[in-house]
Amino acid sequence: MADGETSTSALGSETGAAKVRRDLAANLRGTVHSVASFASGCVSGVMSAVILQPTDVLKTKMQGDVLQTGQVRSVLAVTQSTIREGGVKSMWAGTKPAVVRVGLGIGVYMSVIEVLRKKFGEVREDGSVAISPMGALATGAGARTLATILEAPITVVKTRVEYFGAQPRKNFMQCVVKLAKNEGIGGMYRGVLPTIASSVPFSAIYYSLYTSFQSRLKENRRLEGKPPMLKNLMASSCAALVATVATQPADILRTQAQLNFTNANALRMLYSRCKELGFGTLFIGSAPRFAKRTLQAVLVWTVYEELFSGRLLGKLNLSR
Repeated sequence: MADGETSTSALGSETGAAKVRRDLAANLRGTVHSVASFASGCVSGVMSAVILQPTDVLKTKMQGDVLQTGQVRSVLAVTQSTIREGGVKSMWAGTKPAVVRVGLGIGVYMSVIEVLRKKFGEVREDGSVAISPMGALATGAGARTLATILEAPITVVKTRVEYFGAQPRKNFMQCVVKLAKNEGIGGMYRGVLPTIASSVPFSAIYYSLYTSFQSRLKENRRLEGKPPMLKNLMASSCAALVATVATQPADILRTQAQLNFTNANALRMLYSRCKELGFGTLFIGSAPRFAKRTLQAVLVWTVYEELFSGRLLGKLNLSR
């Protein structure tokens, strides 16, 4: 009887120890995965910011021109005038704040995505997460809201540098300090509401459509054996087109608010400009914005999913 009790006690002890080890391993995997998600989001975000900054410059200049002077210019005309006035390097105006903003924003975004997708989705036995379109919508919206609020002051500086050019002998941090000193908290968060109205619905719509399209493309037999890059491009292009059109009016309102130094009502000024030039004004700059969003999505999600989430975490046996 004593032997039986001893064996049972030992078995229970071993089972308890095994459970503790499993819990510790699960916590370790979660921590490493969160760190990897943040790091991969930052790296892919910085890459896209540097490579695609000219599309932001063109969009901001096109929107700024029509809002400030009523002049409607094409992408080609803006490109030519920008290079003529400041050289090719002027196409990368605002790259420093863009790198900081996107690196921070996407790093936070990807980290929050990893947390929320498990909250709104269903974790399978193999560790993967199945998420519904509505769950993806909530995940994208929540992650983007937090990232947008954190990066708001950087966005103001970035927009102004893109349109007006960098101030002589002023680096990025000096511009932020000057903005805070001259315009206070209100200036640092100028246009934050239209920024949220633009960025949050975009991310929610985009992420929901992207995941939905990805699922359908994986089930499409005609695409079996095709490179993952092709599927990413197809899914991101369709999702970005819908999200861009839906949120473009809010984006141009954001530009109006951040370039407006008179503290006038940005919505009223935009409405006045629309009455003067037509409501097509609301979609000025949508072409470079669509191109930027599509190419950015391909870069970000390819680096994030293929390189980090797939290969790196796969080697560590920590993949989703």
